[in-house]
Amino acid sequence: MCSQGQLDEAYEYLQNLPLDTQNTMVWNTLIRHAGEAKRFRLAYLMYIEMKRRGFKPTTTTYGTLMSVFVKVDNWQNRGKLLLCVHKVYDSYTEYMATVKEHNPQSPELNPMPANAYIQILARMGQYQRAFDVYNAFEDEGPLARDRITYTNMFKMIYDRGSAPGDDEQAQKLRERAASDARLVWRHVMKRVERGDEHIVDNLLISRLLQALAIGRPADHIVAFDIIRDWVGLVKPSETASPPRVALSPPLLQDILWLCNKAQKYRLCVHFVQQLMEKNPAVLDRGHFDHVMTAYGSLSAMGSPTEPARALQMLEWMLERELTERDGIRIRPGLSTFTLVLVVCWRAKDWESALRTFELMTGFRAADFADGATGVPEMTPRSQSRNIMPDAAALSCLVRTALETGDEAAMRQCVRIVRRLGVASILASDQPRAEVEGTRAGVRFQKDQTFYAHTSARALVELVDVLVPKKTEGSAPLTPEQREWVEVRSEARSFLIAQREHRPRSTPQMEEQPLGSAAGLKAMDSDVEWRRIHRESKTVR
Repeated sequence: MCSQGQLDEAYEYLQNLPLDTQNTMVWNTLIRHAGEAKRFRLAYLMYIEMKRRGFKPTTTTYGTLMSVFVKVDNWQNRGKLLLCVHKVYDSYTEYMATVKEHNPQSPELNPMPANAYIQILARMGQYQRAFDVYNAFEDEGPLARDRITYTNMFKMIYDRGSAPGDDEQAQKLRERAASDARLVWRHVMKRVERGDEHIVDNLLISRLLQALAIGRPADHIVAFDIIRDWVGLVKPSETASPPRVALSPPLLQDILWLCNKAQKYRLCVHFVQQLMEKNPAVLDRGHFDHVMTAYGSLSAMGSPTEPARALQMLEWMLERELTERDGIRIRPGLSTFTLVLVVCWRAKDWESALRTFELMTGFRAADFADGATGVPEMTPRSQSRNIMPDAAALSCLVRTALETGDEAAMRQCVRIVRRLGVASILASDQPRAEVEGTRAGVRFQKDQTFYAHTSARALVELVDVLVPKKTEGSAPLTPEQREWVEVRSEARSFLIAQREHRPRSTPQMEEQPLGSAAGLKAMDSDVEWRRIHRESKTVR
């Protein structure tokens, strides 16, 4: 009946059955179906009714009920249900104490309901109460903290510390989160020292790295030590040891995100290059988006060689896509190409930008150069592999041509823009061709309004260079120059029409990294020295 959507009828039917035909298992099943239907209050009422009829809840009952409450997305305006959750947890702890008193090794002793309770408290924002529950776990035995306990704690710590904002309060929250993560990790390591190494898996490491990433440079050093010791990814000067946990694609995503968060851009590239040689099967497109982001930051810090390196990696992705059976996982997407164009813009490398445009779209850059004849045509590709630039990609292309100061490059750029169509690219309300959940894709999607305005302003500036203002003695415009003026007019019209929707903030991708590569290296050395000095004092 429940599987057919007749939950209320099933509940009424069970209530009317003789008591000798009912049992705890049947009530547990009904509570589970109430949770699947998101009838949270009804699930609790079923639990109360079960007890009223003399059926004693088991660990499965408490686990099922807590799993139901975990599904609540928003706890605002659910004060009564919240009180019910606390009562259920209190009943569970009393039941565990009773069972343990009679049989300390009973299979009923299970921490699963407490783990779910921590998840619920984290979602409610009751962080201190969650820590109280965590500290109430036993150190050994069947009711000790397990892998899920630690993983839930690391997730809660990260969620608490990742609140937006750059003010002093937000910074303190992030530092506190990283400090709490290190404390919980020390508890994990004590279990490992007692021989419970199985308690650590790739998801636990992933949640831990997320929490450490938002902390201070000293926290980042701890994170990279964990990566070396548990995952087997090492810096160029270190010797790799056998990995103790399997490197999964999600874990690698968090490792590379940590590298960029900690401004270890070269290390981000180094890790992926290691895997390209030894374990390319673990790599997917999202990982390369992180690498392209790292190249962009290095380029912004003054390194002139990054566009060539980014382009080489892009070509490796395209080659592997065609030669490997699972190549679609590594196929570059719109965000990947856009990130390479960011690298080219920051390095003022027009030739690399053109090559990226060719790989992206299927057009030949030479067809847009001075002296080319005919209408440029796109070479069709299979499986929607012709990717057209959006506002973010176009803004990088136009700004690259503008930054070079080369009018031949600017003419080539404006021909490309005219061929693609200004209006369709600047339509900031149009969704990107793909997002697919990558962090870079989501960021570009969110910032389309900024990039549309940036593209329009850059186009106006570029055409102003190519078509001087008309004076009394100036020569008449050529047919092509009149086409460029039309492009400028479209861009200006967009800016006028959208003046009430101008972007209020600058995307993080557009911000310049602080300092230089040498400065970052010096800071790393200082932080490392301070840590060693502090640890040596502790030993003494």
